[in-house]
Amino acid sequence: MNSLSFNFEWLTSGNDSHEIRQTMGLLGLKVGDISLTRNEDIWSQTIRDRVLVSAYPLAAWILSSWWRLLYEPLPPVGTKPSVSWKMAHELTAANQGFIWPKVILASDTEFIQIWSKASNAEQQSIRYINSLERPFPVNLSEFEQTAQDFIESVLSRLEATWMTNTPLAGLWEEVQAERADPEARQYRRREAELGFDPDECPEALVRDALNLAEQMGDKTFSEVAPVYSEEIVEEKPLSATITELIQESGFDGKPEISINHSTSQKFSKAPWRKAKEVASHLRDAIDIAEDPVTDDQIYDLLGLQKAEYETFDPPRQQRISIAVPLEQTGFRFHTRKRHPIAKRFELARFIGDYLLYGNCGEPWLVNTDLRTSRQKYQRAFAAEFLCPLSSLQAYLDNDYSESAIEDAAEYFQVSSQTVESILTNNGLISSPQSDSYLEASLPY
Repeated sequence: MNSLSFNFEWLTSGNDSHEIRQTMGLLGLKVGDISLTRNEDIWSQTIRDRVLVSAYPLAAWILSSWWRLLYEPLPPVGTKPSVSWKMAHELTAANQGFIWPKVILASDTEFIQIWSKASNAEQQSIRYINSLERPFPVNLSEFEQTAQDFIESVLSRLEATWMTNTPLAGLWEEVQAERADPEARQYRRREAELGFDPDECPEALVRDALNLAEQMGDKTFSEVAPVYSEEIVEEKPLSATITELIQESGFDGKPEISINHSTSQKFSKAPWRKAKEVASHLRDAIDIAEDPVTDDQIYDLLGLQKAEYETFDPPRQQRISIAVPLEQTGFRFHTRKRHPIAKRFELARFIGDYLLYGNCGEPWLVNTDLRTSRQKYQRAFAAEFLCPLSSLQAYLDNDYSESAIEDAAEYFQVSSQTVESILTNNGLISSPQSDSYLEASLPY
């Protein structure tokens, strides 16, 4: 059973264009067992799991947003999405005069995350009832296949009503050709990661992105590009911004840690589960049991010189932290955190990133404020490595008061927010203010 499904019962009606009229029907959109189209018809005062709309504008929206849905993540935390981003990721952009559910779709590079919230009934004839408490993950390949099946069913419906040369058919033919061509697919991916619709990005910027991705690694580029997408222009391509960053002062490190590739293949797919497993594996490997991790232990794991690191003054307003490979061995680190607790967490994220990505052919390491799978893994790894749940529970001894949480944060040298997140994510407290790794019903 698929975790995402589009079900359509054709029902010709209305006086719109032939494409709209012949693709009218009752749409049922589900993730898992939850109907996102369950609605109350205000006029008839009935509740149904399906809603009367046309499939044509929905299929057209999916196709026009295809590459951005697959490869463009949410903007960094604290950044409001642009109108262009919303048009590509909010299902209501399908429009055409129909009332669509409030559904948001965005890639975290491994899954399409789906958010949904019940709608208000004000001045509308349809009120959508169901919400998702947390984003629902759908594997990228499954999303592609489900979307393909839906689009082809719409095209089949049109063909059955003697409509073959529609704009939708032409667009699907283009997307199919690009999906089958590795170079074209890569071009569209970079374009989407830069925040552009197909053919809207100057070719020079895409070529620059393709070259930069070869230099820093495909996966690392996918983490970096969306951070700067709002300010990339032909006069200053992304490579120029990154060159400026790495020309700033930094410090050298030579990580002395690794995970056997066969072992890493056994880790869970979910970022927070994977993070817990990797952190536990590392704590066992360096034999620190339940004790707090010291600064010196962190420095040793990354091969840092204590004096060089502790006197380093990071630039202000730097968007990302990055580690660039040196010619021989090791990395040149360019960090951004200034508070002692934040600096520990930042270095712990680099440790987690190196263990999972530095050992898998990704030349550069990076941590950002994005909500991609890689960044969620890093945050969860840093939390579990610095403040393991079992150690935290033993320290708190069932006392989850504010003062106890503050004491625990001081003991493990992490922020109170990190402690709250760990407890929240494991169901030990309810704290809507914490930055939980299990995200909310809507991302903004």
